[in-house]
Amino acid sequence: MGICKLCLQEKVLIKRSHLFPNFLYKGIGDEKNRMFEISSSDPIRKKTVQSGAYEEHILCADCDNNILSKLERYANNNLYSQSFRQENENFEQITNVHGINAIRCKNIDYKQFKLFLQSLVWRASVSEHDLFSNFKLSSEQEEELRASLFNSMPLEENEYACLIMTHQNEEEAMTDLVFINPNNPKKVSFFINQFIYLFHIDKTTVDDAVSQISLSRKNEMGITKLPEGEWSKLRASVFNGVAELAKKNLDRK
Repeated sequence: MGICKLCLQEKVLIKRSHLFPNFLYKGIGDEKNRMFEISSSDPIRKKTVQSGAYEEHILCADCDNNILSKLERYANNNLYSQSFRQENENFEQITNVHGINAIRCKNIDYKQFKLFLQSLVWRASVSEHDLFSNFKLSSEQEEELRASLFNSMPLEENEYACLIMTHQNEEEAMTDLVFINPNNPKKVSFFINQFIYLFHIDKTTVDDAVSQISLSRKNEMGITKLPEGEWSKLRASVFNGVAELAKKNLDRK
């Protein structure tokens, strides 16, 4: 028995709760499905794992199965398992006035996908897993997200607005990287496989450009397709961050 972090009730807690859904890790790993897990607080230390990050005894079965898993199924069925790089009734390949290529996702249910995105931020913050050790929201922010998820009431467009980015070339998009970059207190970047999720923790950072491409109540959103130079620059920023963390931790010892 224990207190479920989502419903706050004393219940039997499930043994393993995945912090990111398994479909986000598709394509990561070698022929034996092995991945390297690197702690954000101790980047020099790495270990081999065969599943995505999970935590023990933080959720009850009701919350895991009836709330979070439903959101994950919606996201997987309506985006991640779809041919979103091809022109079809739900996805449009566009170039905006600034010459930036993007995928316009149509018919994306605002409520369900917004809650799914919120769940990624909330789980990362409440987790004690090494992967998220350098990321923590305030208790007020955690409660805001928890209540929103538990009551199935998504926050507004400019609250935790998320820019989703990928490589413009599909064959270059798959990566071996899962990393959380919390260096900016007003924003946090989740690098998960072929996508980068840039969450605006502080809604004052959400400008017109962000509003135009992030998820809207019109049930639309954009996924920015980054050219090679921009993609490489963002990946390099992650590895530079890892190096800085490693140096800081070595200096403390």
